[in-house]
Formats: sequence, structure tokens, C-alpha cells
Amino acid sequence: MLVNEHVRFGEGGTGDPATGDRPLLYHEAGQWYVILSCEVKGSEPLPISYEDVGIDLGITHFAALSNGEFIASPRHYRKAEKKLKKLQEALSRKKRGSHRRKRAVRALAKAHRQVSNQRRDFTHKASRKLVNRYQVLVLEDLQTKNLVRRPKPKQGEATGQYLPNGAAAKGGLNKSISDAGWGMFTDMLHVKAVWAGRTLMCVDPKYTSQICPGCGNVRRKTLEERWHSCECGCELDRDTASAKVILDEGRKQLGAGSVPQMNPAGESVEAPVF
Repeated sequence: MLVNEHVRFGEGGTGDPATGDRPLLYHEAGQWYVILSCEVKGSEPLPISYEDVGIDLGITHFAALSNGEFIASPRHYRKAEKKLKKLQEALSRKKRGSHRRKRAVRALAKAHRQVSNQRRDFTHKASRKLVNRYQVLVLEDLQTKNLVRRPKPKQGEATGQYLPNGAAAKGGLNKSISDAGWGMFTDMLHVKAVWAGRTLMCVDPKYTSQICPGCGNVRRKTLEERWHSCECGCELDRDTASAKVILDEGRKQLGAGSVPQMNPAGESVEAPVF
């Protein structure tokens, strides 16, 4: 919650109503925020939906759905990159300790905050639409921290000099992954699914982009190949094919046994199987 800077609260605090502690107040990029805690009544689960969906998160599209639909990637950071670069260059020219430097710092922080707010708003809305529509949602169990790791340096055995390791190309990919906000989206989807009584599953991402959803055989593809074509006659977008494989794997796990979920009251329930 955004508050006016003239409103006074005590410093620190947790905002816990059970202990009567004061709200937590903090300042960020020229704005003040207060964090309050309160007890609310648990929401009612949404009506049962008879649609399931597999979701393949990507770079070309933010997400490809198993029904052939796509969620376009907003690329908030990429769109603001030129502006951020100019603000960073302006900051580097300012004298340390000067008032102009402080203003440049605030301007850069404000621009970064705007990108962060845009990303958060997008992930909130996208996750809400999916939870409202589908009963079972299946994602890949992606470890984002591992995906954005820098490649290890390569050193020639004979000369001892460092060899090209694709760090520049990997840096661009890492930037796009971070810009997409997969981790934030997955967390929001999980919270909304629990409160709505939906089932959210994460499956092993191994070979999901290589398996044919039509016949189940492995169809090897490079990253440059964006179209899935198999001898069985299956022809469709590569990401859509991956989403179908993800959904099939989720249904297999549901068929093998129910997936425990938590309802808004914190009680363990059994996920419905369709």
C-alpha cells in the first residue's frame, strides 16, 4: 500500500495484529510503503471447470497453451532498456556526493521500479485468467536460478588462453529469462490455484520439447527449429507441442495417484482427477 510521506509510523515493526506490533514502513525510490497484516475470511473455491491445460513457458511467447493459444510476452525490460541505459550513463557522469547525482539515482530507481511494477501487474492478470478458466494446470518444474547461470570459462590446454564459451549469447538469453519473470508467475499461479480449489502440477522438463505429442516418439530439434514435424503426421508449433506433452505427463501423474493440495483454510484435500 502506498502512503503519503507525511503520515508517521514507528520505525521497524511487523504489523502483526496478534502482538499489537506497529506496521512495517519502508522507503523505496522516492515513495513510502506500509505493510499491514490482517485476518480475512477464506474465499470460496471457484466452480469446477472441465478444462485442463498444459503451459510451456518460453521466450518467443511468454507461454504456449496445450489448446493452441499463446500468451504474448510483454518484454517490459527490453522495451525500457534504452531509457535505462541513458539514465545509467547520466548517473555515471555525475560527481559523487552531489545533489545532481542523488537526483539521477532517484530517476534510475524510479525507472526500474516502473518495470518491476509492470511485470508484477502482468503476471497477476495472466495467472488470474488461467486459474479462472482451468481446473488442472500443469507446468514444467523449471529451476530458473540454474537456467540463468553464467557459462564456465574455457581455457586452452596448450596455450592457457581463455577460449570463446558463448557467454555473450548466454547473457542475452539470461536477460530475456529474467525479463519474463517465470518464477514470479509460477508463485502467483500456485497461490491463486490453492485459493480457488484448482490443481497445479509441476512435471519434469526433460525431453518435453523433443517428444512428439502424437506418437510419443522422440523427435530431436535444435533451438532454432520452431516447428514440430513428425513422421506420424503431427504438425504444429514447437511450443504448443511441448505444452501438450506437459499436459499428458501431468495427467499420467494424476492417473497414478491423487495430488495432495491445501485449501484456503490450510487443510489437506485431495485434488480431483478428470
